[in-house]
Amino acid sequence: MHEACRSARGHARRFLPLLMAAVAGCGPSRAQLKERDDQAQYHYDLAYGYFFDEHNPRGDAALLEVLKSLEIKEQNADAHLLAGLVFMGRDRNLDAIAHFQRAIELNPDLHYAHNNLAATYLAMERWDDAIAILDRLVSNMLYDRQGHAHNNLGWAWYKKGDLVRARRHYDAAIQLASDLCPPYNNLGLLLIEQNQLDQAEKYLRRGLARCPTYAEPWMHLGRIQARKGDAKGARDSFERCLKFAGESPLADRCERLLSPLVAGDAR
Repeated sequence: MHEACRSARGHARRFLPLLMAAVAGCGPSRAQLKERDDQAQYHYDLAYGYFFDEHNPRGDAALLEVLKSLEIKEQNADAHLLAGLVFMGRDRNLDAIAHFQRAIELNPDLHYAHNNLAATYLAMERWDDAIAILDRLVSNMLYDRQGHAHNNLGWAWYKKGDLVRARRHYDAAIQLASDLCPPYNNLGLLLIEQNQLDQAEKYLRRGLARCPTYAEPWMHLGRIQARKGDAKGARDSFERCLKFAGESPLADRCERLLSPLVAGDAR
């Protein structure tokens, strides 16, 4: 077959139709294509399992496997989406954006790629870019996670200083996805800034009732309790924040908020 390919190419000018037929015959067979697809799927499945393992996620292994899958078969929107998620989790936002955009190019109806592209823009404080994507998502009734998109829109408008629009999207997120925890936290934060402490506490507690190991609402609840003079309640909330935040900047912040309360008890 290889000799036939070389011979056909060598007589290109004289036998162009023959060359086209010969070159077409030199491509991979149906069996070879299936083997390639199976190999790419195998590495993708490994990457997916490593990344989404609830007990022992393995980001390094996931990245190696998903890149191997794309090396074998680049035109795979789901693999690009997964690669984007892995890179996003490593704060390699430009790499994440490239993979999300490629996933969308390959499959414009892959709504999760659109939402995660917007989330990456949020992480980079590219508020207007995120809003442009999210506005389209919340208008698309085929997208089954409207609550996520509204929450992200709320955050973008909050960071742009438009608290009215932010509140509108947080309310929509809670209405559409009542078990989704971030809108309760984000709305609580907004209400704290408006000095509506009782309302803020109400939404934070609603969120914690659904996600008791979600660290950030515990911090905001502690801030409210401290402002209301409930030192014992604030201390308990900050301690819970520390417990659930792990090793993170949020944990450091909760520790700083907790320190004067502990010092006061010692006195």
